[in-house]
Amino acid sequence: MLPYIQQRAIQVGPARIYPFGILVLAGILTGVWMLRARAAKRGLSPKIALGLGAAVVCCGLAGAHLLRLLFFEPRLLQLKPSVLFDFKQGGMYSFGGLFAGAAGAWIYLRWLKLGAAQTWEYFDLLAFVFPFGWIFGRAGCAVAHDHPGIRAYNWLSVNFPGGPRYDLGLLEFLFILPVIALFLWLDRRRRPAGFYLGVGLIIAGPFRFWLDSLHEPGVPRFILTPDQAWGLLATVAGVLVLAKVLRRPARVQ
Repeated sequence: MLPYIQQRAIQVGPARIYPFGILVLAGILTGVWMLRARAAKRGLSPKIALGLGAAVVCCGLAGAHLLRLLFFEPRLLQLKPSVLFDFKQGGMYSFGGLFAGAAGAWIYLRWLKLGAAQTWEYFDLLAFVFPFGWIFGRAGCAVAHDHPGIRAYNWLSVNFPGGPRYDLGLLEFLFILPVIALFLWLDRRRRPAGFYLGVGLIIAGPFRFWLDSLHEPGVPRFILTPDQAWGLLATVAGVLVLAKVLRRPARVQ
């Protein structure tokens, strides 16, 4: 059983900085830096990649907060509409951030009037880089213990103050490690545009569908919970993307 380690704030003048915030910022900076570097390596525009990263981060953070309120805290939003502009209340929803971030990326690339082939290339940049930034965010969740799961008594459970249970942020952090290793292994040779997008969705969708079974009861559902619905949608989308990509292997250079 793993120990429960309480995160402590770092006092910097009048501000209190928590490890969660530091790790999230590290993830954003890592992701944006890798986007620019990989764009240059792939013969794409580092400037467009930087703008793409900014669009994804801004839209992703806004979407994560908004969809968290709509799906899980609608009563809070009704009672206090100003919470919409207060990121310290209501929390964040990762799938909301992913959806809004992807939408922001698509709008940004459409605004630049890029062709379909280049759009695929930039989305594949995002898909490859995503795990390298996301792992910092999930490390932050593991440190903050803000995703407690069902009670469990094994070597992966965390000894929470109320008793041992899974820490879902920690489980996802551990899941991302082999995903990063797989992407690095696959990247030994150039892949067609869209390849990492398809593979990433196919891997992440079933995992998040399964991870939802470890949530405490009480998650709102309509046939499926929000995480199960997003996980299923991601899996289907990944299969369709990868099928399309593998039908045009001649694009590999």
